[in-house]
Amino acid sequence: MEAGVFYGRSKSKTNPLLKKFILTTRSGFEVIDLQKAIEHLKRAGDVLKNVIANNGVILFVGTSPACKNIIKETAEKLESPYVTERWLGGTLTNFKTISARISYFKKLKEDKSAGRLIKYTKKEQLEKDKELLKLERLFGGIETLDKLPSMIFIADLSQNQYAAKEAKQKKIPVIGFLNTDTDPTLVDYPIPGNDRSSASVVLLMKFLEEAALEGKKEALLKKEEPKEAKTDGEEASK
Repeated sequence: MEAGVFYGRSKSKTNPLLKKFILTTRSGFEVIDLQKAIEHLKRAGDVLKNVIANNGVILFVGTSPACKNIIKETAEKLESPYVTERWLGGTLTNFKTISARISYFKKLKEDKSAGRLIKYTKKEQLEKDKELLKLERLFGGIETLDKLPSMIFIADLSQNQYAAKEAKQKKIPVIGFLNTDTDPTLVDYPIPGNDRSSASVVLLMKFLEEAALEGKKEALLKKEEPKEAKTDGEEASK
């Protein structure tokens, strides 16, 4: 309650399919049922943890002012790809083309770092630098995405419906924060809550981050188990 997770949108904007997540209406605004928010948050956390524990790749999306900083921070901590600028149409449905652009971006960045751009004129180098900045903004968060993600997390579904629709088209499961004006059919694991307040988003993301970090620990343990078994077998044979 202190973080304002329960604040919904105005009643006139309510999506009828979200009424099950609404506790009451106060002064024309919807009040989200926090018990249901907690229940769905825990469920989503378990799903996120299991996907990462099995070496799945999560693509984090959040482009609104309330979401972008915490999304970038969380994704970088988890070494996961992310989108915090605008969603590029075709990121999932036309992944081959997007991959080619990412490869070009990485090559240009490598050439810049290695000093290979000095063969161009000063004007051409300036144009390359401008292009690099633009590509960094568009692809910087997804340059490690060498295949379609196992799951997508969307912090501001109302602003990134195209991302959810592309995921549905490619049969990629979606976790998302839902305010009272959004379409719950776009996500597989909805988390009702206020996605317009940075305090609310940070609180919810911190819970999911802890679940994801637990998943990373499990994934590391699974990698180490065969090595330990081999070592024990070698010692036994000696």
